[in-house]
Amino acid sequence: MLIDSTYKSRVLRGDKVTTIRYGDYEARPGSEVYFVLTPSDTAVAKVRITRVEKKTVRELTNEDARRDGFSDVKELLRELNRIYGELHGDDEVTVIGFEVVKRLEDGIPLKWLKGLNYREPGEIARLYLENRERLNLSRETDFILRRVYNEGLGKAVRTFGPKRVHQALLKTYHALYGAGII
Repeated sequence: MLIDSTYKSRVLRGDKVTTIRYGDYEARPGSEVYFVLTPSDTAVAKVRITRVEKKTVRELTNEDARRDGFSDVKELLRELNRIYGELHGDDEVTVIGFEVVKRLEDGIPLKWLKGLNYREPGEIARLYLENRERLNLSRETDFILRRVYNEGLGKAVRTFGPKRVHQALLKTYHALYGAGII
């Protein structure tokens, strides 16, 4: 689920526990999705959708605004109009409640998540270390995956560069998949 980068700290602090989308937005309570910041396309959290409610713009309340991180409905409507263009009272919106189930401190580029079939780099590294004797990967890949596992994605990227880390993760994912581990 895409979210403007200006909301990152509100979401991670728990000040923003809903997102309001224009129209009939598809979401299911209980499903888990990644919050991806725009314009960087970086996943910063995994959230569980707790509720989905369809409303018209005129039905939005101050409580809806507070859950969305705004002081009142007027402030909320100014922001919705900025994002979507002028909304009218009978326009439909979808109020999506969520709870953060996992913070992704280093952030994960969306294209990396897609390439790893939405498996997180830390999970790939853990599965590699648990099964490394079954996988015949290079010493460099082994070293990079150990760094991802022990020190996090951010540290690995700062040490080896994003291209080498991404390639190591992709090689490992494909080896894990080929071995029937994932």
